[in-house]
Amino acid sequence: MPELSLYWDADDDVEGIRRYTTGGFHPVRLGDVVSSRGTSTAAIADSPSRQYRILHKLGHGAFATVWLADALHEPSQRYVALKICAADADSGHELDIFSRLSHHESKAPNVVQLRDSFSIQGPNGLHAVLVQDVLGSLLSVVRSLSGPKHARSLCRQIAYLHAGNVGISLPSLNGHSPREILDYFGQPECTIILPTEPPALPQSLPPYLVPPISVIDYLANNDPAFMERPLQAEILDLGNAIVVHEQTRESFTPAAVFGQPPLTRASDIWSLACTIYELAFGARLFHFAAQNDALLGAMATLCGEVPREWRSYWDSRERLRNMSVSHETADAEWQRRLEHLTTIPGTTLTEAEVDEIFALLRSMLKIDPECRASAEDVLSHPWFTCDHDSGTSG
Repeated sequence: MPELSLYWDADDDVEGIRRYTTGGFHPVRLGDVVSSRGTSTAAIADSPSRQYRILHKLGHGAFATVWLADALHEPSQRYVALKICAADADSGHELDIFSRLSHHESKAPNVVQLRDSFSIQGPNGLHAVLVQDVLGSLLSVVRSLSGPKHARSLCRQIAYLHAGNVGISLPSLNGHSPREILDYFGQPECTIILPTEPPALPQSLPPYLVPPISVIDYLANNDPAFMERPLQAEILDLGNAIVVHEQTRESFTPAAVFGQPPLTRASDIWSLACTIYELAFGARLFHFAAQNDALLGAMATLCGEVPREWRSYWDSRERLRNMSVSHETADAEWQRRLEHLTTIPGTTLTEAEVDEIFALLRSMLKIDPECRASAEDVLSHPWFTCDHDSGTSG
């Protein structure tokens, strides 16, 4: 995209405006009706055109924006999530994974269902649209959890799933009207896209950027029974899914940075540890915005070692080579975190419970993949197997 100067900058919770260019995101306005127009690639390709009205934004990623929509063609109201992929995204891979799952003799109850898929043509190219159930984000669950029991249950499910892109099923959402949901969030705080120089707004750009809403926040405050039900985790993004025994795909996940080997099941264990930390404590273990020295240093500090593969780069960076990295400094950092987490006002976590979770995490966060705990080791850990409310094994 040529140099673009705007009157107002957007907050960090929206997608980058420079992704709205050839090969990038499709510009969307609230109220738009997205239609399959007979281009469906799903199993219902022979059915009439299906229409979905955009109600609000649910989120965005590197290769897609995701929108809350109602299915206008449904006889009874049903909410769906429209994942509108960037034109240059490899959506074919994700559709292939969904196709394999749909034909597998054993269905995957913990994977979000693909209800429809089709393509739409826009000013930035041809975009795949995946229609799925609406899921709540794990981060929103962290804010709404009533106690550690939900966190433990979700972590156990996630351990079985071997995935970081996980959401929460929202079976009661269809019982709420669009007016109830939209009134709860109020007028969207849109950032208007207004270039400082003529000509008028290019067709490739949306007229505004919309911050996402958290449907779980709405249900937690307006559906008393929602948080009392067992929460079910589901994988919501198969874009980086890897089929076992097939060639691995290039990945930009945390476990693959700084010369780590190709993604394996051990990579899943590292990602799972990061997710468990976030669910249990409501904070991120690492920040993965970029492969930078701060991230590299944080990983080495918490793990207590600098791997041999990193040494050449490590020694070339003044900030890194002056860091103190050892098992003793790692012990001290984990102890600092323990003291912080158990002294936060209103916390229900005891020092013994945090120490138990930390022991699990440290067994998973080994720089050497061969030394990490296996999935079986994780699931047999006392934090998963013991009912902490009654003190008995579960």
